[in-house]
Amino acid sequence: MLLTSTQLLFVLAVSVLFVTCVWMMTRRLPPNTRPPTEIAPNATKACFLFRSGSLVDANPAALQICAETPVETFDWSALHQKMTPLFPDFPRIQGASQDRDVTILRSQDPEDGSIVTIDQWDEVARITIAQDDAPDAARRTAIMQAMFQAPNPIWKSDTEGNVVWRNGSYKNLVGQLGHQSRNEPVFDVRELVVGEPSKRLQVTDKIGATTRWFDVTAVQAGNNVMYYATEADAVVSALDAQRSFVQIFSKTFAHLSTGLAIFDRDRRLILFNPALMSLTGLSAEFLSKRCDAKSFFDQLREMHVAPNVSTNKSWAEQVEIIMQAALGDRYSKTWTLPSGVTYRVTGRPHPDGALVFLVEDITAEITVTRRFRAELDQCHGVMDTIRTALVLFSSTGQLQLCNEAYRRLWKSDPDSSFAKYTLTDALAHWRSDCLPTGIWSQLQTRILSTSIREHWHATITLKTLTAVRLTLTPIAGGMTLVSFDKILPFGTPDPIRVETQEETPIHG
Repeated sequence: MLLTSTQLLFVLAVSVLFVTCVWMMTRRLPPNTRPPTEIAPNATKACFLFRSGSLVDANPAALQICAETPVETFDWSALHQKMTPLFPDFPRIQGASQDRDVTILRSQDPEDGSIVTIDQWDEVARITIAQDDAPDAARRTAIMQAMFQAPNPIWKSDTEGNVVWRNGSYKNLVGQLGHQSRNEPVFDVRELVVGEPSKRLQVTDKIGATTRWFDVTAVQAGNNVMYYATEADAVVSALDAQRSFVQIFSKTFAHLSTGLAIFDRDRRLILFNPALMSLTGLSAEFLSKRCDAKSFFDQLREMHVAPNVSTNKSWAEQVEIIMQAALGDRYSKTWTLPSGVTYRVTGRPHPDGALVFLVEDITAEITVTRRFRAELDQCHGVMDTIRTALVLFSSTGQLQLCNEAYRRLWKSDPDSSFAKYTLTDALAHWRSDCLPTGIWSQLQTRILSTSIREHWHATITLKTLTAVRLTLTPIAGGMTLVSFDKILPFGTPDPIRVETQEETPIHG
């Protein structure tokens, strides 16, 4: 018997309604209906049964997963940690939002066909894992798990720039920055080109109060792009601290009269002060280009600041000798320029292989020293014309100078002594050339005394029986001038008599 079209449509509608009812009954069972709380041992998929977060049953495929997980107790948190690389939305804790809650998750790896079904009711949850049976599925799973657990943010973007996969570090960063959508791009990678070196990018939170820095590299992955970020907050902080230190350092030495040049371990000029430009004539433009040490010394030579050393070594070899001596803290030279200016150049090592050169104008100091030496030579010349033997002692008993008459009288040249010639040395010499007398202790006391400052004289006799008149004359600066005059027998009433007693001091 053939059915009419109306009857056929009725039968079809009833069939669709029946199938729909059956499907809804499987999706949401009545409260008084409970799924079985045991897993059939012959199930082909990996099935777990949890109660309040604890594993209560598992089939052989699931037990294999438990054995491959390096944890003492396989619970819900262990399964969550294992699932999140491929299934980032896997619940962190067990719990149903309604009487019966079924969630189906697909792998985030487009080449992985694994599916996870989470069926929860009351305190019970059944997890069914249909793993991809492809030969390289296990290898891809291990790679995805390693990438997900990486300590630095890793994510994948499609051709539209949308984030289609991200690892745990990226998810944590999104949460720390306060972004609402987990798939919302956090990094501005528009200027980042695939295959080029990494670029330093900054990310900020929603209110702009927190700034983080990362070095990001882009790698092509099929139609998508993989991004790898390395945290650079410590590097940026160190660079900021270095720039701040250099600024403070520059301000500190900006007013020094000594020229300063600091070269880093690569021999690049990283710091100089205005005095260096004033002393050398080098321009700020040249110094600001981070010239190397060789170019720096070449420019000094062209400006006639570095002296021309007559040697068989080339200029490049001389510069290398200067650098090596500075590294050993052994370079300190006086540069006398054709203009008459004199510089003291010192090279010293600095931390981390850097070098510091100091350029100091000592023209005035050299001029004063030369003038002093000239005046001292003149003074010596004048004293040498005096027939009286003269010797000058400081308040500490150091012999300062003596004239030619003194050297002839005592047959001694204190200036030729390597060690400092003192009053003690002179007294020993005088005693050895004179007849015994008791005035030497008095003489020593008066020369070294700071309170007895008066003229004093006495008579001593040489072993040649020549009488000599000794006179002490205090002068400025606590020094004492000692003079020796021979007493000639001509015109004296008693030439044989030799006076050894102390005579009356002359005040004034």
